[in-house]
Amino acid sequence: MEWIKQIVQYIAIMFIQVLLIGNLHFMGMCHPYIYIICLMTMPITLSVPIELIIGAIVGFIMDLFLTTPGVHMAACTLLMYLRRSMIPHLVFEPERLTGSIDSSSLGMSGWLQYIAVLTLVHHAMVQILSAWSFHHIGWIILSIIISAFISLVLIILYDLIHTRQ
Repeated sequence: MEWIKQIVQYIAIMFIQVLLIGNLHFMGMCHPYIYIICLMTMPITLSVPIELIIGAIVGFIMDLFLTTPGVHMAACTLLMYLRRSMIPHLVFEPERLTGSIDSSSLGMSGWLQYIAVLTLVHHAMVQILSAWSFHHIGWIILSIIISAFISLVLIILYDLIHTRQ
């Protein structure tokens, strides 16, 4: 029954991303993506192929709504690929993790490291694939940093609200 609740939460977050946050742009450089919290908080008990397929499907859905052919699919698949390898570096006993990954399971320090690295990787992939050129590398790097920062703030706020409930 817990997984039904998670699926409903993930769908709600994706709708918020598409309907509200997807329309937030600041001078063409700030593109926050909070839907990646759905991927970051998935239970560690899923098999790697299932994680990669879920990442690809979520990215494909975002590509459909945000009209970015293949960009989010590639970024989400990379995020899911890297996610599993980060956990052992942040937790001394990763086998104890059976539920969703969040600040209560990783500790606040580990959680912040986890979401910061994965958010930066995701945003870098999205921005580089969207630009498809390094002609304006300064603009791309600034866009990655600003977008990742805003996304991190929103993700942390979501986690604080979610863990209080």
